[in-house]
Amino acid sequence: MTRQNVFERGTGYVDNYPSMELYAKRMTLIIGFAFLLISAGGFVFYRSWEGLPFTLGAAVTAAVCVLKVFWLKKTVSEVTEVDAAVAVNYIRIRSLLRNLFTLAALVGAGFLANVEVLGLPFLFGAVFGVFTKPIASYSMGFFTRKDYKEDFKDEGANPNV
Repeated sequence: MTRQNVFERGTGYVDNYPSMELYAKRMTLIIGFAFLLISAGGFVFYRSWEGLPFTLGAAVTAAVCVLKVFWLKKTVSEVTEVDAAVAVNYIRIRSLLRNLFTLAALVGAGFLANVEVLGLPFLFGAVFGVFTKPIASYSMGFFTRKDYKEDFKDEGANPNV
């Protein structure tokens, strides 16, 4: 598959890899789906209205995960325009800031768990909500590899690269 064919298809792929815009959209959808599964699991587990604080906690940290995805997209677009030495430090700092933002969300959830209305289900929901981004990352790796294999199926190239 040539570069020209990739752009003619209009799939958002560049050199047979998804663009960061497409990657961010897919990750956001998968995070939303994982959030819905976690929320449903919370309501099934608590079997009462205590599932609502669980869902609120999961929503807070799932929103943080969505913000982290869009910050990653912005970081990648900015890094491609600078030198390699500057890019490495920039990536490290941005990664640290994204992880600190997740930590701040979890610490905030720990403080809000002391509110009588929310309680521990809010904290547990927040902890489970953090797992939406790793679930989305692994899912994207699976789907991207599948698309990559399909793109090179006809050319006889090694799809396991």
